[in-house]
Amino acid sequence: MLIVAVLVAVLIKSNAVSWENVFQSLRGIGIQNLLLALCMSVSQYLCIAIRFVVLLPKASASVLRRQICRIYTNGQLLNHLVPARAGDLYKVIALKSASTDPNFSSAYVVSALIIERIISTVVLVMLILVLVDWSTLKIADLSFPDRSEQLRTVFLFVLVLGVILYFLQKKSKKLHDWLVELKRSFFTILSLRRFLLIVGFSIVMWTFEVLSMKFVAAPLGIDLQLGQGLFVLFLLNVGIAVPVTLGNIGTYEAALVVGLTLWGVETNEAIAIALSHHSVQVLSLVVLSASFNTLVYLFKGEKNRGQYTF
Repeated sequence: MLIVAVLVAVLIKSNAVSWENVFQSLRGIGIQNLLLALCMSVSQYLCIAIRFVVLLPKASASVLRRQICRIYTNGQLLNHLVPARAGDLYKVIALKSASTDPNFSSAYVVSALIIERIISTVVLVMLILVLVDWSTLKIADLSFPDRSEQLRTVFLFVLVLGVILYFLQKKSKKLHDWLVELKRSFFTILSLRRFLLIVGFSIVMWTFEVLSMKFVAAPLGIDLQLGQGLFVLFLLNVGIAVPVTLGNIGTYEAALVVGLTLWGVETNEAIAIALSHHSVQVLSLVVLSASFNTLVYLFKGEKNRGQYTF
């Protein structure tokens, strides 16, 4: 709360931001475009929830799929409202509690969460490498290597990281055991068909989030391309990787503003887009979480009435 208060105080006293123009941009976005952005965000988080169901074949046998979607969406909402990734801890505990299989391991859920994050991030990076036209980036005297060199750099980075992990796990038994468990879970969870489904859902999910931002930016005369939006989302995920504020307030908006201004968006308009996008993301999770919780509650009520009648 102190960080947010200081951030707001600095921005208010700063001459770099015209709050009158920010509010004017917010009014210019309009309710209709916010509703369209909300629909895209709901679709985005629905894809993420279904993707997690696909990642948990063991859980699907002992936990109803609607329960997995409900738990995962509730966890995502917690991650947006509470610092320190508390929502991920909730997912692990809630799924373990909801499972009727005594052999269902919470480590299995942790592995699924890690695999989900790795695949989602790799898909995002690969889409950026394929779609982004770096020549339009608004940074003076900055040049980028061609795509073949970019891919080669990524490959070398992964190779170096793999070598470092190899030698570290030789010296640390805990790290070795964790990597063995991750590898076992990886091959247990990911068949080729399941892997392709996860990649497909990840592509659709990132596309929906960019469309959500695009609908917010369009009324301001900003044509945000798919590659540009993906790069902005990459910076956003880097910026909020270590949560330091309640609900990522401030850091979320700052990361989006930095990304948008790199593509030539004015600061005041970028702030309006960032505020709208953050609000739409949280609201979409509230809508989806309320829907899943209501469905599960109604299903339990119908089930209990059926047992009573019988």
